[in-house]
Amino acid sequence: MFAVYSTEEMSIEPTESQITVVIEGFFKTTVTWSLIRFLQYRKEVDDFTYSKRQEHRLYRSALKALSGDQAETSLLNFEAVTTRCLRPIGCYPSSAITQPDAFVPLVVSLRPIKQINSDLYLEVALSLDEKSSEIVKSFWLLIDKERSKHEIENIQLDYTKRVLNDTNNETHQIRTVATNNAIKTLKHALKGDESNREKKKKSVSGKERAHCPDSSRTIPLSQQSEFINSGCTTPSPHSPALNCSLVEPPMLVDRINNPFIEKDEVDDILVIDDVDDLCFMDGDPADDYKIEEINVSHLFRKYQNNSINISKTEGLFVESNIHEILSLSSIFLLIPDSHSRKMIDIFGSPLLDMIHQRIIPTQQTALDAECEAKFRDAIKRVTKESFSHATDWLMAELSNNNHLKDNMGFIILDCLRTLPFTKIKNDPSEMTLVTNYLDRIMRGMLHDPNMHIIEWPNMGLDESKARKSEGRAKQPDFVVSVIHQLQICGVIFVGEVSPPSEKNNVYKNCKDLIRIGVFMKDCLDVGIEKGADLKVLGFQCVGRYKMDFYVMDLIHGMYMMTHIGQVYIPSSIKEMNLFVNEVETLLKVREIFCKSFDTLYSKLCNPSPPSPKAIFKRSTLGTPKFNELVNKTRNCHRNCPM
Repeated sequence: MFAVYSTEEMSIEPTESQITVVIEGFFKTTVTWSLIRFLQYRKEVDDFTYSKRQEHRLYRSALKALSGDQAETSLLNFEAVTTRCLRPIGCYPSSAITQPDAFVPLVVSLRPIKQINSDLYLEVALSLDEKSSEIVKSFWLLIDKERSKHEIENIQLDYTKRVLNDTNNETHQIRTVATNNAIKTLKHALKGDESNREKKKKSVSGKERAHCPDSSRTIPLSQQSEFINSGCTTPSPHSPALNCSLVEPPMLVDRINNPFIEKDEVDDILVIDDVDDLCFMDGDPADDYKIEEINVSHLFRKYQNNSINISKTEGLFVESNIHEILSLSSIFLLIPDSHSRKMIDIFGSPLLDMIHQRIIPTQQTALDAECEAKFRDAIKRVTKESFSHATDWLMAELSNNNHLKDNMGFIILDCLRTLPFTKIKNDPSEMTLVTNYLDRIMRGMLHDPNMHIIEWPNMGLDESKARKSEGRAKQPDFVVSVIHQLQICGVIFVGEVSPPSEKNNVYKNCKDLIRIGVFMKDCLDVGIEKGADLKVLGFQCVGRYKMDFYVMDLIHGMYMMTHIGQVYIPSSIKEMNLFVNEVETLLKVREIFCKSFDTLYSKLCNPSPPSPKAIFKRSTLGTPKFNELVNKTRNCHRNCPM
């Protein structure tokens, strides 16, 4: 919930403890200081005040508490002053003499070099007002919009709670009218369309004006909201809400926990067709991710805003717009040869392939040739001799060869021991697919009972609960949980499974991939808050035994979700030789996993402030926003980039 501060509270100077916290959390972990970077850092912490005056004072007080040229320069940048001072020439590049305009707004003019005690100095004229810059104004504008959205949600929630206590139909109708008027008022204020507001005021009928007790007085918007929330009065006759048609009151049905709604009817993400108040703006170019001379971050923000425009005109459908839907949560999905048309229009396929190659982790380990030969020898022994002879032989080899164990030897042994010689014709259920096929691969690759455990949970993910209201978090089908002090302290691997019966259900499989992306982002955000600069893994299994693996990393505000490989899980001994070819992909997945585990575990053992990447975290578009805009149309014939 947003904090509300009175004028008296806002006038209080920051305390020493508050200053110490921001010095440790921002100034000591950030190389380049600026007001906008400080505000982006503050927005992600729990004690953000949502007060422009209070946050600016905290920034100024922290700079005053620090010493050194960087603090002095940052303070000058922040204050609205014009001053002349002498600075050592070493502070500026040689081009500053000949091209002073390159340093605007920091440097307005540079006079000729002066000689002072054998040192060269520049006389610098500074005219700075960082706190009134356009980028800072845009930041606070978005904060105000976010606060107004939250007020609307609170009004709807308050309506739901109060209407349950209404004892008669008349009270219910009054409350419905009052609530809708309040919501309309806040939404109208968000749009800020003054001309439209005046036009609507003039359209009020004479009869409505006649019932106005005091036409000379306008109730402030904040007071209107407070009065309307009580359900005891109607809005001021000057409110534009009186001239708007009523919006539909919030639905009182709990679609998540209602036993009368079938599970298949409860959809998180279906189609987005209206995101009026969402916008992605350019920030400090120094924070952007570039490849050679190409600003990838700028292109991604352009792509995000393009996705918003599509949602307003055509609508974003799950089957056709996976990449666009994920981009609204700042997730950049990169799958070679499976880019959306809009991505290609903005980035171009060569650049997308280049980005994928730049960010995909480099594999350090490979399947040993000797191990590969032994695996194929064991498979051949099953065919020529017997199951028991082949498994006994491989077990003896494993007992004397640790290198064979490290190359997934026990997975090969388990497959030889449990798989049929020829594939069973009947398609397995989801539970059978998990227990008889997937679990042995994932457990053999990743499970360590004392450090990190494989789970197939039936409860919500804690990392998702952190950003959702109670009872709304969803659960993935698969997680790998990190153990510390005999407790689960983090998730760094998630997965979703669709049985063969759902192989052609394009809608479900696309929605599962979106869910994987959001789960991975939630886990990555939690790890970054714990100080770990890690990567999070995910997989999707669709149909009969095909698994796609993804890795996610936060790079300059973009959650890069990159496809790193595909594996076909064997369903019979006859398919084992093909699976041996896939072992190298599993080694790559395990290598990334082990590095991320080591990073997170070290931070759990030795807690530290959030990772420097924390300032690049971005918000996730929540389920309620999707549900407000939903259109439950599904069409397997829609074009799908996957």
